[in-house]
Amino acid sequence: MSAPRRTKPAPSRRDFLKYAGAGAVCSVLPFGYSQVDTRWLSVEEEEIRLPLWDADGFRAVVLADVHANSAEQAEFAEIAAKAAVNEKPDVILIPGDHLNASDSRHLRNLKRFTDAFADAKCPVLATLGNHDYSSGVEKIVRAFHDSPVRLLRNEIAEVGGVSVAGLDDALYGKHRPEILSDDRLSKSLLTMLHEPDFVDELPRHVSLQVSGHSHGGQICLPFGVALHTPRGAQRYIDGFYPEAPIPVFVTRGVGTTGARYRLFCRPQVAVLTLRAA
Repeated sequence: MSAPRRTKPAPSRRDFLKYAGAGAVCSVLPFGYSQVDTRWLSVEEEEIRLPLWDADGFRAVVLADVHANSAEQAEFAEIAAKAAVNEKPDVILIPGDHLNASDSRHLRNLKRFTDAFADAKCPVLATLGNHDYSSGVEKIVRAFHDSPVRLLRNEIAEVGGVSVAGLDDALYGKHRPEILSDDRLSKSLLTMLHEPDFVDELPRHVSLQVSGHSHGGQICLPFGVALHTPRGAQRYIDGFYPEAPIPVFVTRGVGTTGARYRLFCRPQVAVLTLRAA
């Protein structure tokens, strides 16, 4: 007597949408590089109103996830950095994922990126991301020492009446949200944390969390519908989320990882004007 045949379960609606979306992406790619947004930089201005904020009109430029691994990626990271400087903001924020490796070639690429901020008239502040930790993090940390970019690892910088905190990476580092409970901090408190979904761990008096990590999905359906985002960016993927436990802004980032292209998800330099609500 033959063994009973197993019937394959019907695919769920979620699976159907996932595979249909992947099929749509694959059908688009052969139509050429013009549909792939990898090097089509978008400098986007946004006005954000915050309940806990008294530095009205403060301007912060945000760029993240440069992944300056190849010469081509480093060149594009340099272009993004210069675009940030040209905005003449009060501060430039870079919340993590600078490199995927830390050999001499990658470190030269990182230097090319950080040197592009040499003419900045404002502080340029950065934190580490998960890829930095998987890439020989101490070499990357040392590379920032003599650069125009100040790396914050559970540290706070004061910029024009605003306290800017930089927390270590939440997945692989030792991030310490407790530093945000210092009574000496300004009411206007910005926090950089690479992975946006860890906003739940921050005290509620933080004015705004600025994050990257998601790449906005990197490979998306039309109108920016993300097919996949990494752990730590499942809830907050792209843009401003005023209804989060504290307000969160997530940039789509500049570079790529895994697949070396973007689709329906342009790389971004975000120019934020922060207003008192």
